[in-house]
Amino acid sequence: MPRYIVDGFVFHVNIMKGKPPMMYLRCLEYKRLGCHARAIIPCDGNIQDIKVKKNHNHPPDYTAEEKIVFLRELKEVLMCNPMLSIKDVYQSLSETYPNASREIPFNLIRHKMNRWRRNVGLPGAQ
Repeated sequence: MPRYIVDGFVFHVNIMKGKPPMMYLRCLEYKRLGCHARAIIPCDGNIQDIKVKKNHNHPPDYTAEEKIVFLRELKEVLMCNPMLSIKDVYQSLSETYPNASREIPFNLIRHKMNRWRRNVGLPGAQ
């Protein structure tokens, strides 16, 4: 799912519609914090074209991008190297992404990492 980070706030695509086609974005914290922030961007637009339509009810997360990349790389390394221990993979990448690893400690992510590992080789699992 594409994500857009604007001034420390993370949005994801909620729906695409209209003529010209537009992407309607919703704050990633909609469910967790009840944030009703919204934004809109043309389907062929870039990050500078995003227009925020409703404000957030929480402070920005300036480590959001690092956390997204950290999680993506954790999953990628686990999928490509099924023989490595999840703890070793985590420790190795936590040196590259220290801020993300502080906010996403191993004990909070290990179950998800095990699930990624179990899904290796299953049809449609990525």
